[in-house]
Amino acid sequence: MPDNKHLFQNKNDKNVTLKCVKFPNKSIVLRTIWAQIILPVLLVLDHVDLLFCPGNISPIFNSKKKVQCIHTIGPFEKDFIAYFSLKERFRFFIIKYLMIFSSHTSDMVIYDSNYTRDLFIRKYKQKIEKSSVIHTGNNKFFKPVDIGCSTAHAEIDYKDFILTVSHLYPYKNIEILIESFNSLRLHEKGIYVLVAGSISDKKYYKKLQLLLVQYGITKYVIFLGSLEIEELRELYSQCKIFVFTSPYENFAYTLIEAMCCASAIIATNTTAMPESCGKAALYFSPDSEKELSDCIMTYLNDEKLRLDYKKLALIKSKEYPIYSSVNSKTNDLFNQLFR
Repeated sequence: MPDNKHLFQNKNDKNVTLKCVKFPNKSIVLRTIWAQIILPVLLVLDHVDLLFCPGNISPIFNSKKKVQCIHTIGPFEKDFIAYFSLKERFRFFIIKYLMIFSSHTSDMVIYDSNYTRDLFIRKYKQKIEKSSVIHTGNNKFFKPVDIGCSTAHAEIDYKDFILTVSHLYPYKNIEILIESFNSLRLHEKGIYVLVAGSISDKKYYKKLQLLLVQYGITKYVIFLGSLEIEELRELYSQCKIFVFTSPYENFAYTLIEAMCCASAIIATNTTAMPESCGKAALYFSPDSEKELSDCIMTYLNDEKLRLDYKKLALIKSKEYPIYSSVNSKTNDLFNQLFR
């Protein structure tokens, strides 16, 4: 990523050489040619001992030791793929099998969650001795903050709002929160829904807006767009309830952020969400508006329980390693390959 180039540009370190290759990003075909043909040759020419591939795919045929990270489960979920065009589905098909085949030839595969590792072991015959789970780290920035009114949208009373943080893709399932909010008539109680995240799919955003018009609650469901992390921290800390509606996640860092800020969390009961939050959240089936509504009212009707879950979220967040610890664990795996 261009934003991370400065991490490698240490002029005093003669052992670090930065090489930027841009053309593989132009298409899946070019990326495949680069990763599967050109890169293995360059590793030999440059006398590289270990290849670390943090982007899901690695060279299938490779003469060097290789560590691969798996950060997504989207291509492995049929219902997830159904949201996309035929062209995108074909791209996911290619990515899926490149991930599977390259994982089989890796000396170690690192997963973000036990859910994803177990999927690869059970369904795709990944060897357990060549797999490891390192949960996503906590950058220590997210923590509870006591701010009476957030800077993110100052004209709204932030004492009573439900928060969801998600880029707007169709599979994120935001409409179920809107439907639940409407059926409970929460706007009549002065409660808002705030959605923080970029408008990644304009058609989906328009669909959500039409739903709000249909229900007559446009004023009470507010799309904030992308926010600075300072604003997100305030919203996590001040929200009445944090709702996570996505059914398909390898490991949801958004939930880690919310737990670090002691949010009262409601999450879907699918993929890696139960692993992420454990007993620190209420869960609902992603296709059940009633279950989500029941969870929301459980918090709203029992303030003591809601505060208890906020405490549980903060306790659970302490189980996750800080970034430096994630780096150390990853480095330890590298060293094990040369013992």
